[in-house]
Amino acid sequence: MNPIAFAIPVFLVLIGLEFWVAHSRGVTVYRLKDSLTSINVGIMSEFAKAMGGLISIVMYSLITDRFGSYVWDLSNPMTWVSALILYDFCYYWVHRTGHEINILWASHVVHHSSEEFNLSTALRQSSTGFLFRWIFYIPLALLGYPVKVFVIVGLIDFVYQYWVHTQLIGKLGWLEYVMVTPSNHRVHHGQNDYCIDKNYGGIFSFWDRMFGTYAAERDEESPVYGIRKPLESWNPLWANFHHFLLIWDQVKSAQRWQHKLMYLFGKPSWSPEQNNTVGVFQTATFSRFDTPVSGVLRKISFIGTVSGVALLMVFFFVQSGLSTNARMAYCTVMILALGAIGWIMTRARDHGGTGSAGAQTHA
Repeated sequence: MNPIAFAIPVFLVLIGLEFWVAHSRGVTVYRLKDSLTSINVGIMSEFAKAMGGLISIVMYSLITDRFGSYVWDLSNPMTWVSALILYDFCYYWVHRTGHEINILWASHVVHHSSEEFNLSTALRQSSTGFLFRWIFYIPLALLGYPVKVFVIVGLIDFVYQYWVHTQLIGKLGWLEYVMVTPSNHRVHHGQNDYCIDKNYGGIFSFWDRMFGTYAAERDEESPVYGIRKPLESWNPLWANFHHFLLIWDQVKSAQRWQHKLMYLFGKPSWSPEQNNTVGVFQTATFSRFDTPVSGVLRKISFIGTVSGVALLMVFFFVQSGLSTNARMAYCTVMILALGAIGWIMTRARDHGGTGSAGAQTHA
């Protein structure tokens, strides 16, 4: 059984709790269409991983079995502690390169595409990240950490990051110097100038202090969430692939092979004219994307999302008994259905949607 199956109900209960607390404080941190999109993106990522996510486990196992240099005692707590620290160190570089290399940003951008910041935002996970993330964890494999350890510490790292996606918890004093907190992770999701390319840690914030990528949240300038080139869509399929399509167009139109390579492996903000610079962000003129959606379409979208969660839970329980073709068919149908829900929510865009304009870069 996929352990995420047990985490999903907890995640959803905490989303409901955060909404209730925010409402009781008179604070608005949720918008229905944005939150449904975040949940649908998360559902889609689980179905995508079910089709190809084992690549990371397979590659890790092959490297460990052939090149693993040490046999670890799983009864020794230091085995687990050292593995978690090393995993988070590798995650820092997964995360940092995901922001600083354009083709990797194309995969990671989906997580930053929400213009809200709440616990549902944490569920906006990439459907393509499994294709390359395993490469960054090769050091653990070479050191011989067993697959079981790799999977468990990876799950701990992932689950820890859920709670830091909230606006309802302020700064936590000395903990800010050691751990990733809601405060320093709010900075990471901001598109303000001081937020760009900051705070990459998963569990520990001292990696950012060590490598010069830490920024504290400013009381006088709260983060404005989202990306400089806004997604302007509620469609989880478009959220996952829009930047890949942009890169494809850039590479095709580039006249020099050096420029083609830079569009792939340079910074997301790179262009021959901009000289790899990021434009100044105007917080006062930022306008969040929205579209008018009728009450009927809201209900359809909500019911569709709830059904998607239910069918994902069903899949977790029955997938071991399904053939490969049946699993692939189930996942494909669900991914297309989630894309259809996103299309329904976005379909009124041409009749009054609004969005912010910005330079082609990231936050």
